[in-house]
Amino acid sequence: MTTSRSRTPSRQLPVLFHPPHPRRSSKKTPSSSSTAWVTKRSRSTTGGRAPAVPIGSGGARDWANLGGDGPTSLIAELVLTGDVADYLRFRAVCRSWRRCTADPRGDATSGLNTLFLPRHWIMLDKAHDASRRRRFLNVSTGECVRTDLPELAGHTLLLLTPEGLLLLLHEPTLVVRLLNPLTRHLTELPPVTALLTEEDREHLRSGTTPLEDVLRVVSAGLADADTSTVAICFRWPTALAVARPGDGHWTVVDGDSFFYSALTCAGRFYCAIRSKIFVLDTDGTNQQPPRLRLVATEGSMPFYFFRISHSLHLVDNAGELMLVHRMLGQGQGTGAQGVDKYSGNFKVFRVDLDAGALAPVKDLRGRAVFISLGRTVSVSVGAFPSISADTLYLGFDCAEKTIKGGIDGYNVAATSSEPSCYHGSCHDMVLEQPYSVVDCLSYCIRLNGEHLA
Repeated sequence: MTTSRSRTPSRQLPVLFHPPHPRRSSKKTPSSSSTAWVTKRSRSTTGGRAPAVPIGSGGARDWANLGGDGPTSLIAELVLTGDVADYLRFRAVCRSWRRCTADPRGDATSGLNTLFLPRHWIMLDKAHDASRRRRFLNVSTGECVRTDLPELAGHTLLLLTPEGLLLLLHEPTLVVRLLNPLTRHLTELPPVTALLTEEDREHLRSGTTPLEDVLRVVSAGLADADTSTVAICFRWPTALAVARPGDGHWTVVDGDSFFYSALTCAGRFYCAIRSKIFVLDTDGTNQQPPRLRLVATEGSMPFYFFRISHSLHLVDNAGELMLVHRMLGQGQGTGAQGVDKYSGNFKVFRVDLDAGALAPVKDLRGRAVFISLGRTVSVSVGAFPSISADTLYLGFDCAEKTIKGGIDGYNVAATSSEPSCYHGSCHDMVLEQPYSVVDCLSYCIRLNGEHLA
């Protein structure tokens, strides 16, 4: 991927075959047991120190035989705290290291193991129009990789989940599957047949109606990691449903409400219905049916929501749940060629789960958030110098970005907007290279499902 203001390296080899590389991390430090292994070396019977790494018959260090439950597993654990891609590179070094570490594709539920989720990775688009090769970007480090996904064959891509998974539909059977694009683990979920009317099923069988006119997904993600419960919020048919791998059908939690936004954050599935935020409660014992529970509502300063010109966007901002209230209005005067100017007004709230209220905020904790009509992505500005902190960037499906006189982004701290230099239909928008990281993310975030497939 080429940018005009910053360059993000794009590697040609699949993720699984990248060589290990050093990585500084400020995340959790080794446990006391691992620290002891690092700092203490056993003495040999002659009183000297034994080498930290075994010496092979040829005199070279034998890295493959570091030990089963010792150094190899400890190093792998530390690598996994950084990123699952680094863990896969570590396991790719040799058979011995793979034997001593957990396999991300070990069983049917491994694909939903939170340790192996590609949380920081988002899919951009096809790589050079290859049929199964896709580009992925790490929004925390700026790393860009290309990888082949043969699992996409025979499937329709419905959605990209906040955990970095790909929600797929096998149209002949209507079976839903979740693909981890880095581990390439495919998790099978029940078919959506029972959620559709007989008329809709007939339309799909005959091919007279496009899939997106019968089945459209708002959001999907893990509702309970302990039980591998997956939640899907459908626009058509109107339903919030949950299921686990191995279930025979989807359980409908709510079939009446219009969900303006839904998102997984910190292991819980949240939904926004106007100014109210709900969390999906699931009972791992199956004694209580899953239900929506109100966790936050408007505080002392209620906001007014108009469905025609407003939209709500839940955001996982590095583990903190936030809500963006986007208000589209007509500005003063006209833009070029007499086209009315559009003004974008935004309010940002922190979802205070302790107080049960939406708390207005004037910053994004130094991060930047890209929003489209269907997705939100929070990125680290440290990885992308050309991206401004505390700024909301709009996707190309937002009207105020693509019309003449529109805005490109909104700085929450300064309460100021940046003029947009683009105009035209978001469906016809084609960016000419070279383009910036902001352009790339604004373009790709508006895409979902079949547009990225």
